[in-house]
Amino acid sequence: MSGVMWELLCSLDLQSTIEKVDQGASLDFAQYSLLREAADAKLYQLMHKVAANTELEPAVRQQSEHDLLTLQDACQRVTHLLQTSCLALRRLQLGYPDQHLAREALQSQLAYMQACLRRSLNSFDRSSWPDRHRR
Repeated sequence: MSGVMWELLCSLDLQSTIEKVDQGASLDFAQYSLLREAADAKLYQLMHKVAANTELEPAVRQQSEHDLLTLQDACQRVTHLLQTSCLALRRLQLGYPDQHLAREALQSQLAYMQACLRRSLNSFDRSSWPDRHRR
């Protein structure tokens, strides 16, 4: 993908799309693809900032870049596994109670990851506060 395309993807405000997802809406293929591409572009943008930060030791920069690439790979694996799991569950032709259980199980896994993200971001945000603003 060209640099111009990455810049455009990085500049997109996806808040309304993210809100749709948070509200339980199912995205169409174009919205889903755009969200995936923009997420990758923003991650690459972050990796480039880390790589350009000369205040960090080279080993720290490399580890940070590696961790971000590992996260991206894990996210791709999780989305693939969610899709294949849903396909497998659909093939089972579960009754309504079992469909409900499957939906709850998968949504609980995602809620767990979302809770981890919220806790981690909260900790991350607070680590940059001056001492007088800590509570």
